[in-house]
Amino acid sequence: MTEHAAARPAPLQNRSLPVAIGLGVTTTISYGTLYYAFGVVAPEMSRDTGLSLTIVYGLFSASLFGAALVAPFTGRAFDRYGPARMMALGSVVSAALLFLLSALSGPIAFAALLVAAQMAATMVLYEAAFATVAHQVAGRARRTVTIITLIAGFSSTIFWPLTVWLGQSMSWREIYALFALLHVVVNFPLHLWLSGTAVGKRRKVSAPATETVEAAIGTGGPRRQAFFLMMAAFGGLAFTIGAVHLHLIGLLGEIGLAASAPLIGSLIGPAQVFGRVIDFFSGSRVPVIRILLFSTLTLPAALVLLAAGPAVLPVAAAAAIVFGLGQGVTFIARGVLPLELFGSKGYGALIGKFNAISLVAMATAPVVAAAVREAYGARATMLVVAAVSAAAALSALRLNSLLKRL
Repeated sequence: MTEHAAARPAPLQNRSLPVAIGLGVTTTISYGTLYYAFGVVAPEMSRDTGLSLTIVYGLFSASLFGAALVAPFTGRAFDRYGPARMMALGSVVSAALLFLLSALSGPIAFAALLVAAQMAATMVLYEAAFATVAHQVAGRARRTVTIITLIAGFSSTIFWPLTVWLGQSMSWREIYALFALLHVVVNFPLHLWLSGTAVGKRRKVSAPATETVEAAIGTGGPRRQAFFLMMAAFGGLAFTIGAVHLHLIGLLGEIGLAASAPLIGSLIGPAQVFGRVIDFFSGSRVPVIRILLFSTLTLPAALVLLAAGPAVLPVAAAAAIVFGLGQGVTFIARGVLPLELFGSKGYGALIGKFNAISLVAMATAPVVAAAVREAYGARATMLVVAAVSAAAALSALRLNSLLKRL
């Protein structure tokens, strides 16, 4: 792959670490305030708004579909205006929507603002961060993306207990008002600084990329085939992760592991971080396509082990660790592989399309898994989700074969 670095005053290796740390901090806050906190405060939201808990969660799923609708447009805006600038705008919009959620009452306003908040999230979560990496430090994207995901991997670890702790003395509305302030005083300045590293003191409508990477795949049939295979792989992974995140504790309880279910579930997070640490130290020695293969193969393997193996703690714990390892490197593949194969030109629009498919899969997965679980039970649900993940693995294997022929 050929890299063309535009003339900039700061060496690439000196700029990539601050970019990675800055984006790691802001995505940690964005995921924590816009995604993870919701699961903690949803019951209080239900009581406060008069909506059933099922409707509250249904609105959140609907908000993911709303985010999927705007994701391609957000991606094109990354290319046109610069992703860091869009992240700065996203910080302001996210803060405003969180504050409005905390201030306005009534179920209609609540529903509209909840959906709008997830639409705004497309400007401040991983895909926005990856687009910023592709725009500013594309030549060191692999290491930079890994650092970002390493830092942001602690978002749930920080914001779940933080939200619970705040909830002991604050209402959900006060918590959301506080979280809105985080976007203003932390995320917005960091994103504004990042936009400055991209364009310096030049005032232009469109922000030129400071680092570019050429596409490894040219135009024509192979490019289209690679695009659809990657889309299928990313969509299958998102479906699997979305289903497991919501249903794992309940599924473990149904197979006789209710008492140890929280412990088993808690193993996924550390395993996820460990997988990213391994990738950080392995660096470019392991091609990113192999990272995708590893992810798509480990997730179904873990689910089959859990579904077909004996319902004992060691087996379930091993399955959780394997699942966490695969999940941990999924976002690294999602950030870096499109850049390596299709180049940095138009990367924002491309990752916006992948994000849209992933959001639809994540919104659909809990509903499908719940229907299968109700009709056929826990083990069948695990096998169905594993089958979707296995289809993602087949797509990744076909993509790997295609790349070998080029």
